[in-house]
Amino acid sequence: MYQALYRKWRPAVFDDVVGQEHITSILKSEVESGKISHAYLFCGPRGTGKTTCAKIIAKAANCEHPEHGNPCGKCPSCLLVEEGSATDIIEMDAASNNGVDNIRDLRDGILYTPADLKYRVYIIDEVHMLSISAFNALLKTLEEPPEHVIFILATTELHKIPATVLSRCQRFDFHRVSSEAIVGRLKTVCAGEGIEAEPRALSLIAGLSQGGLRDALNMLEYCAGEGEVITAERAENLLGASPRSLLASFADAVAVRDAVPALAVIDEVYQSSRDIAVFWRELVSFYRDMLIALGTKMARAGDETVKHSAGAYSLPRLLYVMEILISAETDMQKNPSGARLYAEMAVIRACDSSLEGSPSALAERISALEQRLAEGPASPSEPLRPEPKADPDMTKKEELKAPAASPKETAPQPAPPQKEKSREKTLRGFRKWPEVIRKLSATEGLLVPFLQSAYAYEGSDGRFYLYFENSFAVSLLTEEKKRTLCAAVNAAGGGNYQPSEIIGTVREDAGGLREPIDDLLDMETQKENSGF
Repeated sequence: MYQALYRKWRPAVFDDVVGQEHITSILKSEVESGKISHAYLFCGPRGTGKTTCAKIIAKAANCEHPEHGNPCGKCPSCLLVEEGSATDIIEMDAASNNGVDNIRDLRDGILYTPADLKYRVYIIDEVHMLSISAFNALLKTLEEPPEHVIFILATTELHKIPATVLSRCQRFDFHRVSSEAIVGRLKTVCAGEGIEAEPRALSLIAGLSQGGLRDALNMLEYCAGEGEVITAERAENLLGASPRSLLASFADAVAVRDAVPALAVIDEVYQSSRDIAVFWRELVSFYRDMLIALGTKMARAGDETVKHSAGAYSLPRLLYVMEILISAETDMQKNPSGARLYAEMAVIRACDSSLEGSPSALAERISALEQRLAEGPASPSEPLRPEPKADPDMTKKEELKAPAASPKETAPQPAPPQKEKSREKTLRGFRKWPEVIRKLSATEGLLVPFLQSAYAYEGSDGRFYLYFENSFAVSLLTEEKKRTLCAAVNAAGGGNYQPSEIIGTVREDAGGLREPIDDLLDMETQKENSGF
């Protein structure tokens, strides 16, 4: 009968267990000294060797001639366990046997001495699935079992195990197996099975397994097919993995806040019938590599793709995008059928931080502002104060411009021919704008995030100007909202404005207007010059 690779190549002794040397060394010592515990708790990710070590303990504890803590594999007891015919080795799946009656039956059975072996070993897998009543029924037996009984509990969710059970077991934490160790084991299996595989393909499988050796062996078996050579391209196609170039193109598009090519990448993954959730996990891993490269100025040797993509991000921007990606991954796990929608929503949010009111989004916007200030003024060939578009809410055509220069600084310029002279106005940053936002935060939950990213000015024409980052925010400023906003502005000391005097427009129309940070910088400069 055909056996899957993970069963065929399951370690028979502690020395063959990969990546868990911190556990196998202790277990070997206990077997060799004869000081075997009455209850063990193995916890850790799936496919890392918990059940394998449990079976090796069951065999080693009953071995008639153990060799340095390992079972000999030759004595009648070892052969009986290996054949799976030992009635004294009881494996129980708590996922399907989690009731109190199942534990009572188990408790009644431990009173009998072993039929063929020295110890009766109970291996309870997924023990966290037991009900509270079942755990309570197990407690007394677990604390003081008969001398001929060993309990081995295995779980992937340690936090669900009651503290009363934890205190009665010897606990071992299994770690994810490193990629290097998995590749080494895969090479051994390939040599034994006559499978040809490229090193890049084995590295890809090890990365996709996320530290689970059993998953890695299953993927290797899937890629082997009918004796074909496992190339990196074949492994990518069969396992639905994404090439680094595709991940990099997504990251580059998000870096420049261009949602169109980023959405095109998601559509490409979807149209190719690949699992978007798998692509998303790879994307999070790619961004993690970028974070390490950017945060520590280091990257994995030879990974120039990561270095290049990371160079387009600031650290706050990268952290902000990663927060969105991880949140979307959590949503995909809860509702797999909506994976594409969650991915597309995440792209829109990542490309427009003005839609967010979270601290990370605020930090990202501040970082972008600091970078813009550090770059200095625009080049001389570009107008510093472009002429704005006409405001449809104004009764007369007005031009937004900087305060007029002093006569000593420049001679008066004649008015352009055949043009009506526009009434000039100046805008002054409204410094009590944060106070207005705090007043509205309790009642205007939808509007407040957009107000936080807006710039507020008082105009010399008796109007109050709000410059938003997108037209959607302007559309939210209805007459009712203007009345509410007007009351808050007046209460904060903004004068006596009327709702009709609240003017909302998109920030690109602000041209060269001063921003609130300019006023703050001027204040600091004046303090330094005055000696305070």
